[in-house]
Amino acid sequence: MTPGWWLVTGIVLLTVGGIFGTLTMCLHRFSRGRLTELAEKKDNPRLLAPVQSICTDPQGHAAAMALLRVPLQLISGIAFVMYVSGLRAETYPGWLSALTGVLIASALIWLFNVLVPQAVSRHGAEPTILFMAPTIRTLHAALGPFLILVRFTDEVVRRLSGAAPASDQIAIDTELLSVVTEREREGHIDESERDMIEAVVEFRSTTVEQIMTPRTEIDALAYTDDINTVLAFVDEHGHSRVPVYEESLDKMLGVLYAKDLLRWIHTHSGDGQAFNLRTILRPVSFVPETKTVRELLTQLLSEKVHIAMVADEYGGTSGLVTMEDIVEEIFGDIQDEYETPEDVVGGVELDQTTRTAVIDARTPIDDANDELEDLGVELPESDDYDTVAGFVSATLGRIPEAGEVFEHGTARIEVLEAEPTRVVRVRVGPAKHEDAPTPEHAGAN
Repeated sequence: MTPGWWLVTGIVLLTVGGIFGTLTMCLHRFSRGRLTELAEKKDNPRLLAPVQSICTDPQGHAAAMALLRVPLQLISGIAFVMYVSGLRAETYPGWLSALTGVLIASALIWLFNVLVPQAVSRHGAEPTILFMAPTIRTLHAALGPFLILVRFTDEVVRRLSGAAPASDQIAIDTELLSVVTEREREGHIDESERDMIEAVVEFRSTTVEQIMTPRTEIDALAYTDDINTVLAFVDEHGHSRVPVYEESLDKMLGVLYAKDLLRWIHTHSGDGQAFNLRTILRPVSFVPETKTVRELLTQLLSEKVHIAMVADEYGGTSGLVTMEDIVEEIFGDIQDEYETPEDVVGGVELDQTTRTAVIDARTPIDDANDELEDLGVELPESDDYDTVAGFVSATLGRIPEAGEVFEHGTARIEVLEAEPTRVVRVRVGPAKHEDAPTPEHAGAN
């Protein structure tokens, strides 16, 4: 072949390879919802079947396009080497011709198989896939035997690495969250709407343990038949439903409804009947820590109750969860007219002037990090703890005293308030890496 033919061959193969490279990237980044919407607007029955096939298995179709792209890029590189060799009138390519051809091919491949595909997939993934949908589906079907080998190899590597199987639901959730973030950035939804949508998406995997009131903060009434004591407790805490226990929280007797107490007082006032708390207690529901919030909601609705005790794996009481906790998981904190700011669990107060944040130590780590993002600070997450207090205690290996300061990663943490058994409030800001001790030396005794 003459040098001209090698050049034409290289350009053609590079162009076709670039098309497959673009389709590969588009298939990794497109939105199923938007692609389906575009197909329906076209009102072309020939497009609906291919689009449905692509939406069902986007990764498989992307793998098919990648299988075609790689050999085309390789052969185009060889064609450019032969083109340069022909210009130099060499019978066989020398090292200089080979190097020159490889450099030319690399530059063109970078342009047509990286830069252009990235731009197209970022700004027009769905229209591109829709235009090529019949071709994509046909090539995917034709390459079926090769894709079986690809899937087999992928599964072998996955099992050897110990990774969990891919979940279509996780992929859909991730796609939805990315769309929500993009819509917020474009100004179509505000931050509160985004937070609500994210909460609904995460609702499926959130467990009772993540939203419950921990054992140490449960307002429960020790059993007594002294009606004045019961009234004083209800008046002091302001709850319409109160757990009642005997001896310890691990021995729950039932739930006292304030309306049942008022009804008893109204019915028996002045008749001389002795008050017996057991007669007006309602049965208490128990749920495990690992139960999902969605399952909990179904149970509470079916049992027509608003409160449940949370049991740990050993049968002890680890916390309490209410219908309000579930609602707050979606809509955020709900503070009624009887609650003071101190009653609300968790909270981050940002001070942009000092570039710090005062945090209620009961705040979950992920919620704290959402607020600390503006300060360029992130607290590490771990399976060993859920809250900021847990992070501080786990990092120091003990419960610190008020006034202690230490740095960890990007964060500088100062303990503002602490009790003998727990951390109450901390101040977090960017690390200075100067005068603050490391966790190993922070206030060491």
